[in-house]
Amino acid sequence: MLSHEEGIEADMIKFLSNMPIFRRLLITFAIAAAVPAFVIIFLGNFYLTSLATRGQAVQTSFDAQSIASAQETNLQVMNALVKTSLNNMFAGQSATVHDASLVASGGLIFSDLTAREADFDHTLATYQSNYEVATSNNMSNIRTILLNDNPTTGRIIINDQQQALSESTKQWHLYRQFQDTIINQLAPLENDLLQGKTLSNAQLNRAYERIYPTYYQANTHFTDLQNDWQRVTNDAVGMGKTVTAVGPSQTTPVVLATIIAVMLTVVIVFATGWLVNLTISRPLRRLALLTRRIGRGDTSARAKILGRDEINLVATSMNNMLDNIVRLIQDAQAQRDNLQTQVEKLVSEVSGVGEGDLRSRRKSQQTPWVCWLTHLTIWWKNLVAW
Repeated sequence: MLSHEEGIEADMIKFLSNMPIFRRLLITFAIAAAVPAFVIIFLGNFYLTSLATRGQAVQTSFDAQSIASAQETNLQVMNALVKTSLNNMFAGQSATVHDASLVASGGLIFSDLTAREADFDHTLATYQSNYEVATSNNMSNIRTILLNDNPTTGRIIINDQQQALSESTKQWHLYRQFQDTIINQLAPLENDLLQGKTLSNAQLNRAYERIYPTYYQANTHFTDLQNDWQRVTNDAVGMGKTVTAVGPSQTTPVVLATIIAVMLTVVIVFATGWLVNLTISRPLRRLALLTRRIGRGDTSARAKILGRDEINLVATSMNNMLDNIVRLIQDAQAQRDNLQTQVEKLVSEVSGVGEGDLRSRRKSQQTPWVCWLTHLTIWWKNLVAW
Protein backbone atom coordinates (compact mmCIF):
# COMPACT_ATOMS: atom_id res chain seq x y z
CA MET A 1 0.00 0.00 0.00
CA LEU A 2 1.36 3.39 -0.98
CA SER A 3 2.13 5.95 1.72
CA HIS A 4 0.54 9.39 1.69
CA GLU A 5 3.65 11.00 0.16
CA GLU A 6 3.96 8.27 -2.47
CA GLY A 7 0.30 8.69 -3.32
CA ILE A 8 0.74 12.41 -3.79
CA GLU A 9 3.79 11.80 -5.99
CA ALA A 10 1.88 9.24 -8.07
CA ASP A 11 -1.02 11.65 -8.54
CA MET A 12 1.40 14.39 -9.57
CA ILE A 13 3.15 12.10 -12.05
CA LYS A 14 -0.20 11.05 -13.51
CA PHE A 15 -1.32 14.67 -13.80
CA LEU A 16 1.92 15.78 -15.48
CA SER A 17 2.05 12.73 -17.72
CA ASN A 18 -1.31 13.67 -19.20
CA MET A 19 0.35 16.82 -20.55
CA PRO A 20 2.49 16.73 -23.71
CA ILE A 21 6.22 16.99 -23.05
CA PHE A 22 6.62 20.14 -25.14
CA ARG A 23 3.87 21.95 -23.29
CA ARG A 24 5.18 20.69 -19.96
CA LEU A 25 8.71 21.92 -20.68
CA LEU A 26 7.39 25.18 -22.10
CA ILE A 27 5.43 25.91 -18.94
CA THR A 28 8.34 24.86 -16.73
CA PHE A 29 10.88 27.05 -18.49
CA ALA A 30 8.40 29.90 -18.70
CA ILE A 31 8.05 29.77 -14.92
CA ALA A 32 11.83 29.52 -14.55
CA ALA A 33 12.18 32.67 -16.67
CA ALA A 34 9.23 34.50 -15.12
CA VAL A 35 10.38 34.20 -11.50
CA PRO A 36 13.77 35.97 -12.02
CA ALA A 37 12.02 38.52 -14.23
CA PHE A 38 9.50 39.19 -11.47
CA VAL A 39 12.28 39.52 -8.92
CA ILE A 40 14.15 41.95 -11.19
CA ILE A 41 10.99 44.01 -11.65
CA PHE A 42 10.40 43.96 -7.91
CA LEU A 43 13.96 45.06 -7.21
CA GLY A 44 13.75 47.81 -9.81
CA ASN A 45 10.45 49.06 -8.42
CA PHE A 46 11.80 48.93 -4.89
CA TYR A 47 14.91 50.83 -5.91
CA LEU A 48 12.90 53.53 -7.69
CA THR A 49 10.54 53.81 -4.72
CA SER A 50 13.53 54.01 -2.39
CA LEU A 51 15.06 56.76 -4.51
CA ALA A 52 11.80 58.71 -4.51
CA THR A 53 11.42 58.31 -0.75
CA ARG A 54 15.03 59.27 -0.15
CA GLY A 55 14.71 62.25 -2.47
CA GLN A 56 11.62 63.46 -0.63
CA ALA A 57 13.38 63.01 2.70
CA VAL A 58 16.42 64.97 1.44
CA GLN A 59 14.16 67.79 0.21
CA THR A 60 12.31 67.90 3.53
CA SER A 61 15.56 67.97 5.51
CA PHE A 62 16.87 70.81 3.32
CA ASP A 63 13.65 72.75 3.90
CA ALA A 64 14.02 72.23 7.64
CA GLN A 65 17.63 73.45 7.51
CA SER A 66 16.71 76.47 5.40
CA ILE A 67 13.83 77.52 7.67
CA ALA A 68 15.88 77.00 10.83
CA SER A 69 18.79 79.03 9.46
CA ALA A 70 16.49 81.82 8.24
CA GLN A 71 14.78 82.10 11.61
CA GLU A 72 18.10 82.06 13.41
CA THR A 73 19.07 85.09 11.33
CA ASN A 74 15.64 86.62 12.03
CA LEU A 75 16.22 86.33 15.79
CA GLN A 76 19.60 87.99 15.52
CA VAL A 77 18.15 90.82 13.44
CA MET A 78 15.30 91.35 15.92
CA ASN A 79 17.71 91.61 18.82
CA ALA A 80 19.92 93.98 16.82
CA LEU A 81 16.89 96.13 15.92
CA VAL A 82 15.89 96.42 19.57
CA LYS A 83 19.39 97.48 20.48
CA THR A 84 19.51 99.91 17.56
CA SER A 85 16.14 101.42 18.48
CA LEU A 86 17.27 101.94 22.05
CA ASN A 87 20.57 103.47 21.02
CA ASN A 88 19.00 105.74 18.41
CA MET A 89 16.40 107.00 20.82
CA PHE A 90 18.86 108.09 23.48
CA ALA A 91 21.79 108.94 21.21
CA GLY A 92 19.63 111.36 19.21
CA GLN A 93 18.86 113.35 22.37
CA SER A 94 22.26 113.18 23.99
CA ALA A 95 24.44 116.18 24.52
CA THR A 96 27.00 114.95 22.04
CA VAL A 97 24.67 113.82 19.24
CA HIS A 98 21.44 115.61 18.39
CA ASP A 99 19.90 114.14 15.27
CA ALA A 100 16.15 114.04 14.87
CA SER A 101 16.45 111.46 12.09
CA LEU A 102 17.67 108.91 14.58
CA VAL A 103 14.47 109.31 16.54
CA ALA A 104 12.33 109.31 13.40
CA SER A 105 13.80 105.96 12.29
CA GLY A 106 12.32 104.36 15.38
CA GLY A 107 8.93 104.01 13.71
CA LEU A 108 10.39 102.00 10.85
CA ILE A 109 12.30 99.84 13.30
CA PHE A 110 9.18 99.17 15.35
CA SER A 111 7.25 98.18 12.22
CA ASP A 112 10.08 95.84 11.15
CA LEU A 113 10.22 94.30 14.62
CA THR A 114 6.48 93.69 14.64
CA ALA A 115 6.64 91.98 11.23
CA ARG A 116 9.60 89.83 12.26
CA GLU A 117 7.88 88.82 15.48
CA ALA A 118 4.80 87.69 13.57
CA ASP A 119 6.98 85.81 11.08
CA PHE A 120 8.95 83.97 13.75
CA ASP A 121 5.83 83.21 15.77
CA HIS A 122 4.11 81.71 12.71
CA THR A 123 7.24 79.86 11.56
CA LEU A 124 7.81 78.35 15.01
CA ALA A 125 4.29 76.90 15.08
CA THR A 126 4.61 75.67 11.49
CA TYR A 127 8.05 74.19 12.15
CA GLN A 128 6.75 72.22 15.13
CA SER A 129 3.80 70.98 13.09
CA ASN A 130 5.69 70.05 9.90
CA TYR A 131 9.32 69.44 10.85
CA GLU A 132 9.33 67.96 14.34
CA VAL A 133 10.69 64.47 13.69
CA ALA A 134 9.11 62.83 16.71
CA THR A 135 5.49 63.83 15.96
CA SER A 136 5.10 65.16 12.40
CA ASN A 137 3.71 62.93 9.65
CA ASN A 138 5.71 65.01 7.18
CA MET A 139 8.89 63.70 8.81
CA SER A 140 7.94 60.01 8.87
CA ASN A 141 10.44 59.08 6.12
CA ILE A 142 13.24 60.94 7.89
CA ARG A 143 12.27 59.34 11.19
CA THR A 144 12.45 55.89 9.60
CA ILE A 145 15.83 56.63 8.01
CA LEU A 146 17.26 57.98 11.26
CA LEU A 147 16.13 54.96 13.28
CA ASN A 148 17.17 52.39 10.64
CA ASP A 149 20.55 53.79 9.59
CA ASN A 150 21.88 54.75 13.01
CA PRO A 151 19.41 54.06 15.82
CA THR A 152 21.53 55.58 18.59
CA THR A 153 22.35 58.82 16.78
CA GLY A 154 18.86 58.95 15.31
CA ARG A 155 17.18 58.80 18.72
CA ILE A 156 19.55 61.47 20.02
CA ILE A 157 18.66 63.81 17.14
CA ILE A 158 14.92 63.16 17.52
CA ASN A 159 14.89 63.70 21.29
CA ASP A 160 17.22 66.70 21.15
CA GLN A 161 15.14 68.41 18.45
CA GLN A 162 11.92 67.82 20.37
CA GLN A 163 13.45 69.23 23.55
CA ALA A 164 15.05 72.17 21.72
CA LEU A 165 11.76 73.11 20.05
CA SER A 166 9.96 72.96 23.38
CA GLU A 167 12.59 75.16 25.05
CA SER A 168 12.64 77.52 22.08
CA THR A 169 8.89 77.98 22.30
CA LYS A 170 9.09 78.80 25.99
CA GLN A 171 12.05 81.17 25.61
CA TRP A 172 10.47 82.85 22.59
CA HIS A 173 7.33 83.77 24.53
CA LEU A 174 9.45 85.21 27.34
CA TYR A 175 11.73 87.08 24.98
CA ARG A 176 8.81 88.47 23.00
CA GLN A 177 7.17 89.78 26.16
CA PHE A 178 10.29 91.73 27.10
CA GLN A 179 10.81 92.89 23.53
CA ASP A 180 7.23 94.14 23.30
CA THR A 181 7.67 95.84 26.65
CA ILE A 182 10.73 97.69 25.33
CA ILE A 183 8.81 98.79 22.23
CA ASN A 184 5.90 99.95 24.37
CA GLN A 185 8.27 101.90 26.65
CA LEU A 186 10.06 103.54 23.74
CA ALA A 187 6.91 104.41 21.75
CA PRO A 188 5.64 107.27 24.04
CA LEU A 189 9.12 108.66 24.30
CA GLU A 190 9.43 108.63 20.53
CA ASN A 191 6.08 110.41 20.11
CA ASP A 192 7.13 113.16 22.52
CA LEU A 193 10.39 113.68 20.68
CA LEU A 194 8.71 113.69 17.28
CA GLN A 195 6.31 116.36 18.52
CA GLY A 196 9.28 118.62 19.30
CA LYS A 197 9.57 118.10 23.00
CA THR A 198 13.04 118.30 24.41
CA LEU A 199 14.04 116.03 27.25
CA SER A 200 16.57 117.02 29.82
CA ASN A 201 19.48 114.82 30.68
CA ALA A 202 17.78 113.87 33.92
CA GLN A 203 14.61 112.80 32.03
CA LEU A 204 16.71 110.83 29.55
CA ASN A 205 18.56 109.14 32.38
CA ARG A 206 15.37 108.21 34.16
CA ALA A 207 13.87 106.83 30.95
CA TYR A 208 17.02 104.88 30.25
CA GLU A 209 17.12 103.52 33.79
CA ARG A 210 13.48 102.44 33.43
CA ILE A 211 13.98 100.73 30.06
CA TYR A 212 17.44 99.20 30.52
CA PRO A 213 16.45 96.45 33.04
CA THR A 214 13.82 95.26 30.57
CA TYR A 215 16.38 95.33 27.81
CA TYR A 216 18.77 93.35 30.00
CA GLN A 217 16.13 90.70 30.68
CA ALA A 218 15.33 90.57 26.97
CA ASN A 219 19.01 90.01 26.15
CA THR A 220 19.24 87.23 28.73
CA HIS A 221 16.25 85.39 27.29
CA PHE A 222 17.50 86.07 23.79
CA THR A 223 20.76 84.26 24.60
CA ASP A 224 18.82 81.24 25.85
CA LEU A 225 16.50 81.41 22.86
CA GLN A 226 19.40 81.67 20.44
CA ASN A 227 21.15 78.68 21.99
CA ASP A 228 17.99 76.55 21.87
CA TRP A 229 17.27 77.53 18.29
CA GLN A 230 20.88 76.82 17.36
CA ARG A 231 20.27 73.26 18.56
CA VAL A 232 17.25 73.08 16.26
CA THR A 233 19.44 74.23 13.38
CA ASN A 234 22.17 71.73 14.23
CA ASP A 235 19.64 68.92 14.45
CA ALA A 236 18.34 69.88 11.00
CA VAL A 237 21.91 69.73 9.66
CA GLY A 238 22.38 66.32 11.32
CA MET A 239 19.19 65.05 9.70
CA GLY A 240 20.39 66.28 6.32
CA LYS A 241 23.71 64.46 6.66
CA THR A 242 21.97 61.23 7.62
CA VAL A 243 19.39 61.20 4.83
CA THR A 244 21.96 62.08 2.16
CA ALA A 245 24.29 59.26 3.20
CA VAL A 246 23.88 55.69 1.93
CA GLY A 247 22.96 53.64 4.97
CA PRO A 248 21.38 50.34 5.98
CA SER A 249 17.90 51.62 5.15
CA GLN A 250 18.95 51.51 1.48
CA THR A 251 21.40 48.62 1.38
CA THR A 252 19.65 46.11 3.67
CA PRO A 253 16.42 45.73 1.63
CA VAL A 254 18.42 45.43 -1.60
CA VAL A 255 20.66 42.73 -0.09
CA LEU A 256 17.67 40.83 1.30
CA ALA A 257 15.80 41.05 -2.00
CA THR A 258 18.89 39.85 -3.88
CA ILE A 259 19.28 36.87 -1.54
CA ILE A 260 15.60 36.01 -1.97
CA ALA A 261 15.98 36.30 -5.76
CA VAL A 262 18.97 33.94 -5.77
CA MET A 263 17.17 31.45 -3.52
CA LEU A 264 14.04 31.52 -5.68
CA THR A 265 16.11 31.02 -8.83
CA VAL A 266 17.92 28.05 -7.28
CA VAL A 267 14.61 26.55 -6.12
CA ILE A 268 13.12 26.97 -9.59
CA VAL A 269 16.15 25.33 -11.22
CA PHE A 270 16.05 22.36 -8.85
CA ALA A 271 12.27 22.06 -9.20
CA THR A 272 12.64 22.07 -12.99
CA GLY A 273 15.30 19.36 -12.81
CA TRP A 274 13.17 17.31 -10.43
CA LEU A 275 10.14 17.54 -12.72
CA VAL A 276 12.21 16.60 -15.77
CA ASN A 277 13.65 13.62 -13.91
CA LEU A 278 10.26 12.61 -12.53
CA THR A 279 8.26 12.82 -15.76
CA ILE A 280 10.88 12.27 -18.51
CA SER A 281 14.13 10.69 -17.33
CA ARG A 282 12.55 8.11 -15.01
CA PRO A 283 10.00 6.86 -17.59
CA LEU A 284 12.78 6.63 -20.19
CA ARG A 285 14.90 4.57 -17.78
CA ARG A 286 11.93 2.26 -17.23
CA LEU A 287 11.57 1.81 -21.00
CA ALA A 288 15.31 1.02 -21.26
CA LEU A 289 14.93 -1.58 -18.47
CA LEU A 290 11.93 -3.01 -20.29
CA THR A 291 13.95 -3.50 -23.50
CA ARG A 292 16.69 -5.27 -21.53
CA ARG A 293 14.14 -7.66 -20.01
CA ILE A 294 12.70 -8.34 -23.45
CA GLY A 295 16.22 -8.96 -24.76
CA ARG A 296 16.66 -11.63 -22.04
CA GLY A 297 13.49 -13.36 -23.25
CA ASP A 298 11.05 -12.09 -20.61
CA THR A 299 7.89 -11.88 -22.72
CA SER A 300 5.76 -11.04 -19.68
CA ALA A 301 7.45 -7.64 -19.23
CA ARG A 302 5.15 -4.67 -19.78
CA ALA A 303 5.54 -0.89 -19.43
CA LYS A 304 3.43 0.88 -16.82
CA ILE A 305 1.11 3.45 -18.43
CA LEU A 306 0.58 6.59 -16.29
CA GLY A 307 -0.59 9.21 -18.76
CA ARG A 308 -0.99 10.25 -22.36
CA ASP A 309 2.25 12.03 -23.18
CA GLU A 310 4.73 11.00 -25.85
CA ILE A 311 6.65 8.61 -23.58
CA ASN A 312 3.49 6.86 -22.51
CA LEU A 313 2.41 6.62 -26.15
CA VAL A 314 5.71 4.85 -26.91
CA ALA A 315 5.17 2.59 -23.88
CA THR A 316 1.65 1.77 -25.10
CA SER A 317 3.01 0.89 -28.56
CA MET A 318 5.69 -1.32 -26.98
CA ASN A 319 3.06 -3.10 -24.90
CA ASN A 320 0.93 -3.69 -27.99
CA MET A 321 3.98 -4.93 -29.89
CA LEU A 322 4.82 -7.33 -27.08
CA ASP A 323 1.24 -8.61 -27.04
CA ASN A 324 1.42 -9.26 -30.78
CA ILE A 325 4.79 -11.00 -30.44
CA VAL A 326 3.49 -13.22 -27.65
CA ARG A 327 0.43 -14.07 -29.71
CA LEU A 328 2.60 -14.93 -32.75
CA ILE A 329 4.85 -17.09 -30.57
CA GLN A 330 1.85 -18.89 -29.16
CA ASP A 331 0.48 -19.48 -32.69
CA ALA A 332 3.89 -20.75 -33.84
CA GLN A 333 4.12 -23.08 -30.85
CA ALA A 334 0.63 -24.41 -31.59
CA GLN A 335 1.54 -25.02 -35.22
CA ARG A 336 4.79 -26.68 -34.17
CA ASP A 337 2.98 -28.96 -31.76
CA ASN A 338 0.47 -29.89 -34.46
CA LEU A 339 3.23 -30.55 -36.99
CA GLN A 340 5.20 -32.59 -34.45
CA THR A 341 2.16 -34.77 -33.84
CA GLN A 342 1.71 -35.38 -37.56
CA VAL A 343 5.41 -36.15 -38.08
CA GLU A 344 5.43 -38.57 -35.17
CA LYS A 345 2.43 -40.30 -36.70
CA LEU A 346 4.19 -40.48 -40.07
CA VAL A 347 7.37 -41.87 -38.53
CA SER A 348 5.28 -44.51 -36.77
CA GLU A 349 3.72 -45.56 -40.05
CA VAL A 350 7.06 -45.68 -41.87
CA SER A 351 8.56 -47.73 -39.04
CA GLY A 352 5.70 -50.25 -39.40
CA VAL A 353 6.37 -50.66 -43.13
CA GLY A 354 10.02 -51.31 -42.44
CA GLU A 355 9.08 -54.14 -40.09
CA GLY A 356 6.96 -55.87 -42.78
CA ASP A 357 3.57 -54.70 -41.76
CA LEU A 358 1.80 -54.59 -45.14
CA ARG A 359 -1.19 -52.92 -43.62
CA SER A 360 1.08 -50.14 -42.66
CA ARG A 361 2.62 -50.27 -46.12
CA ARG A 362 -0.75 -50.17 -47.82
CA LYS A 363 -1.77 -47.43 -45.44
CA SER A 364 1.46 -45.68 -46.27
CA GLN A 365 0.81 -46.11 -49.94
CA GLN A 366 -2.56 -44.53 -49.42
CA THR A 367 -0.87 -41.63 -47.57
CA PRO A 368 0.30 -38.81 -49.79
CA TRP A 369 3.13 -37.91 -47.38
CA VAL A 370 5.27 -40.96 -48.25
CA CYS A 371 6.54 -39.28 -51.41
CA TRP A 372 8.20 -36.45 -49.61
CA LEU A 373 9.04 -38.16 -46.32
CA THR A 374 12.74 -37.55 -46.65
CA HIS A 375 12.31 -33.83 -47.24
CA LEU A 376 9.88 -33.49 -44.34
CA THR A 377 12.22 -35.32 -42.00
CA ILE A 378 15.07 -32.94 -42.88
CA TRP A 379 12.78 -29.93 -42.38
CA TRP A 380 11.66 -31.26 -39.03
CA LYS A 381 15.23 -31.68 -37.83
CA ASN A 382 15.94 -28.08 -38.81
CA LEU A 383 12.78 -26.88 -37.06
CA VAL A 384 13.63 -28.74 -33.86
CA ALA A 385 17.15 -27.35 -33.98
CA TRP A 386 15.77 -23.84 -34.31
